[in-house]
Amino acid sequence: MSFLALGVLAVSCADEDAPEPTRESGAIGFSVTVPKTPRSASTTTSTIKDFIVYAYTDGAPYMQDVHVARNGSAWTYSPVVYWPSTPVNFYAYSPDITNTPSSGQPELGNIPDYKNNGTTDLLYAVNMGEVAKAAPVNLNFRHALSRVSVMLSSSNSDIQVRVSYVKLHNVYRQGTFSFPQATTSADFPENVGSWSDFKLNNDMMLFAIIGDEDVVNLTPTPVDLTENTFQINYFIPQPLSALGYNGSDYTGNGIEIDCEIFDTSTGAKIWPNASTPAAQLVPETGTGRLLYPVTTDAINEWKIGHAYIYNIRIDNPDVLKPIMFDVSVDEFQIEQQ
Repeated sequence: MSFLALGVLAVSCADEDAPEPTRESGAIGFSVTVPKTPRSASTTTSTIKDFIVYAYTDGAPYMQDVHVARNGSAWTYSPVVYWPSTPVNFYAYSPDITNTPSSGQPELGNIPDYKNNGTTDLLYAVNMGEVAKAAPVNLNFRHALSRVSVMLSSSNSDIQVRVSYVKLHNVYRQGTFSFPQATTSADFPENVGSWSDFKLNNDMMLFAIIGDEDVVNLTPTPVDLTENTFQINYFIPQPLSALGYNGSDYTGNGIEIDCEIFDTSTGAKIWPNASTPAAQLVPETGTGRLLYPVTTDAINEWKIGHAYIYNIRIDNPDVLKPIMFDVSVDEFQIEQQ
């Protein structure tokens, strides 16, 4: 568990290299916990590098935009802040986004107009009504975004599927995050933040080739093409709509895969071909476009703090029969120490 004391903050974690806590009489201390996630790239208790703290007491600001950063074996910030005689409400988030031009300045209870770049695992924590005590304030961070992964594979040995681009259609990239007005401790998993005022609805590229040498040949082993490329995995939690086509453009939310399919034995291209509809042809390329919905009977939104894994298997040489498609949802797990 991590212990932070204002002034000079030391962290003690479950990790072997974590420092011992340092205390200063009367200073506010913090204990930081980050929930476990199903992907190693997400932020954890041992990898969190910094966070911002706001605090309010008796209706007035008490700590504003206090930046806490890992400094070797300690956490440091300045100036030292001590417990007041009245209860304190704490709001914290990580990483430090205060200097991000594309996002609004965080304020009491919300982060307005947060512009998501897809690569940042935004965390938040709230502690309400804390009073002076020797023990640290336990900040239990939660994931503010949804994590989305697209896993591609092909198990048909008669064909070779070569993928050039993968993107998500019509997703909101900007919104306002509101902290819950309740403590985010592990004992109260229902205390979560919310998103509103969605803006910037457009496509987000997950994978793109630069040259022919970057084309990915699918195998029976599912591969997440966002790894080692754009690293875009995090999205603003938002409502989803069914994928459709209005005669000239695709509507709703979907996953677009630009690819070519070849006969393994002859090397001949079998898709796209002369009978492929124009809507599935990628202009000025030899590739075709496959689209898959992100909605199911059970999923009509991306929820805060949930991970969505879309498994797509392309096995049909004529791309006319239904392609196997299923969805699994892994909820982020809370780490308790």
